[in-house]
Amino acid sequence: MCSTFKLLFYINRNKVRSDGTTAVLCRISVDGKKSAVTTGIYCKPGDWDSTKGEIKTVRENNCLAAFRSRLEEAYGNLLRNQGVVTAELLKTTVSGANSVPEYLLQAGEVECERLRVHSKEINSTSTYRQSKITQLNLRQFIESRGMKDIAFSDITGEFAESFKVFLKKELGYRNGHVNHCLCWLNRLIYIAVDREYCGPTR
Repeated sequence: MCSTFKLLFYINRNKVRSDGTTAVLCRISVDGKKSAVTTGIYCKPGDWDSTKGEIKTVRENNCLAAFRSRLEEAYGNLLRNQGVVTAELLKTTVSGANSVPEYLLQAGEVECERLRVHSKEINSTSTYRQSKITQLNLRQFIESRGMKDIAFSDITGEFAESFKVFLKKELGYRNGHVNHCLCWLNRLIYIAVDREYCGPTR
């Protein structure tokens, strides 16, 4: 399946560090959908050529060229191996080598995106649709605790038990859906453990 793939490198001139440099960013566009990723490369605003999307200093520009090559190679690999590429999936692949973030909700978004792509391959969206619902419930629970996200290393047995109570008493779900949500939580934790982001929950 062919897709439209574009890269746009740019800098944010309004965010300059104390050393006078600013980050070089990349906007990935696949089939009209966009996602921005940091390149890990910095330059002085005066060294940035916005017309060419390049850095005037040789060393930094070589690093930028290497980053561009990584993106293009990753795009080709994803297209060849999975048949479907999204801007977010490509960003995840390049920035984290397909790793799962250290935070629970971030990991859930990555897993949801993986399931979305897989649903197109197998022509079945049931698992993906279920993941979106359970991810939303997990987000509602975390936000109810006054948090935006939680690190895997901070998850305890109390967290899982409180999530269960929240689903039943606050959201009014029955046991079947509660079990789906707890399975989703466990799924993300197991993935994180496999990727060595954290040890078993306390």
